[in-house]
Amino acid sequence: MRKISALHVKKLREVTGASVMECRVALEKSSGDMKKAEAYISKMGREKAGEKSKRATGEGVIAAYIHSNKKVGAMVELLCETDFVAKNSEFQELAYDIAMHIAAMNPRYLKISEVPERDKREYEHMVREELAGEKKPADVVEKIISGKVNKHFDELCLLSQNFVKRPEITVENLIKEKISKIGENIRVGRFVRFEI
Repeated sequence: MRKISALHVKKLREVTGASVMECRVALEKSSGDMKKAEAYISKMGREKAGEKSKRATGEGVIAAYIHSNKKVGAMVELLCETDFVAKNSEFQELAYDIAMHIAAMNPRYLKISEVPERDKREYEHMVREELAGEKKPADVVEKIISGKVNKHFDELCLLSQNFVKRPEITVENLIKEKISKIGENIRVGRFVRFEI
């Protein structure tokens, strides 16, 4: 087994924000490969987030973002388990970043499960009309419709949108990273966007 240096642990920690022990374990499991270690930490963070998602979130903050043109703004309620975390600067920065994302990307729903069936049916009807002249088998048309409906509403849901400051991850994965780092359940409550 390759010896893991403190420098490698430090570099991985700077990139991921994980603890020293988590970084050391990740590097050992990936034989010193930084990319594999990052992937391992990311996977472990998602698993931890899943475990913590059942915990009650009775504390939190409300963050606001107003764009420099003063014509677009957003507010978000970001919830956590304790007042201690709600006062944490990293948690508050996350809330501000999500408010900024909402102002920039204009999500209409929090997640796909909260999209009203009526909205889905209306969009499906529109897509069905667009494909009416297609000479394709019915099962293929149904798959196309289903794919287009899912993609459309995925793009309108806050948690599944790519985060504006780091497009390689979704807002949901950003929150899971913070859950892993902070150690508490974090979730978005309500949000609203204003535009003149």
